[in-house]
Amino acid sequence: MDITLSLNAVLDRIDYSTFEGELGVRSITGVASLGDAQRGDATFVASAKYLEELAKTEASLVVLSKDLEATPKSGQLFLRVENPSIEIAKLCELISQKMWEKPQPGIHRLANIDPSAEIDASACIDAFVTVAAGARIGPGCVIASGCFIGPACELGADCQLSANVTLERDTVVGKRVRIHAGTVLGSDGFGYEFQDGRHRKVPQVGSVLVGDDVEIGANTTVDRGRFGPTRIGEGSKIDNLVQIGHNVVVGKHNILCAQVGIAGSTKLGDYVVMGGRAGASGHIEIGPGAQLAGQCVAYSDLEGGAKYGGAPAIPLVAYQRITVITRRLPELFKRLTQLEKQLLRD
Repeated sequence: MDITLSLNAVLDRIDYSTFEGELGVRSITGVASLGDAQRGDATFVASAKYLEELAKTEASLVVLSKDLEATPKSGQLFLRVENPSIEIAKLCELISQKMWEKPQPGIHRLANIDPSAEIDASACIDAFVTVAAGARIGPGCVIASGCFIGPACELGADCQLSANVTLERDTVVGKRVRIHAGTVLGSDGFGYEFQDGRHRKVPQVGSVLVGDDVEIGANTTVDRGRFGPTRIGEGSKIDNLVQIGHNVVVGKHNILCAQVGIAGSTKLGDYVVMGGRAGASGHIEIGPGAQLAGQCVAYSDLEGGAKYGGAPAIPLVAYQRITVITRRLPELFKRLTQLEKQLLRD
């Protein structure tokens, strides 16, 4: 990490209530965990269980909770804040802006742009990007090398597409959307009908609609709808290696962790959270605010505002109790065998 942030820049970004100690370096040169931090680094502490590590850290700047009892070492500055995780994220945003500075607007000479495509003059189109007929790219967009923007696709303002992203035809993306490397939006939905001993393909003639402020991780796939669109709601955050089937509706501000799989025509309400490798079968509804633990699978409708675990999904508390009992089965089976033998002797 090769960055330099002045103390004033840091203090302007972080919402601190008080500070203690004195910064022993001229500038902040990185962000690191407590254990890895060196002189010049910033770090954070949100819980008392890390106080022992805090006492050993070499970090020059520590962002920590107001109520933690700790004293800075010589050359160490403490910033007391309400939420250390949020405040260190603000600092990371500042670092990110320096590490990945926005490139100058323009279209690289090695890009392949159809004459009918509309590209705002403030957008940046890198080498080996293809923009097909009728596509529209809004102001401030950054399209990295190797991306394919299909016919009649649209990108709103300030979108970022990392290398080798594919938008198949008719995909519409809102404003401030970030899509990471290798992701495909608008690939065919998995639709077949069995006829005369063969799987007959059902053409997928729908589209994909992505709302504002969505982020989609690397190598994720969102299938186009069979007829209408597959929808990703405003503010939703989708991890790497997620599969979203045709005509799925993902509500606003969902969190879908790595390897989540959602089968076709499933509807997720707003603020749904699905842990890693969780899944949902097709044509069901998951209510607003529902939370599915890792590897939980919904095979039928789930009410909103509740936590679930297991496959099939059941209330999380019940699943945890079943898990505890399951671990004791060998012991219980052994005891049952002993009781049977005792009864036979008697």
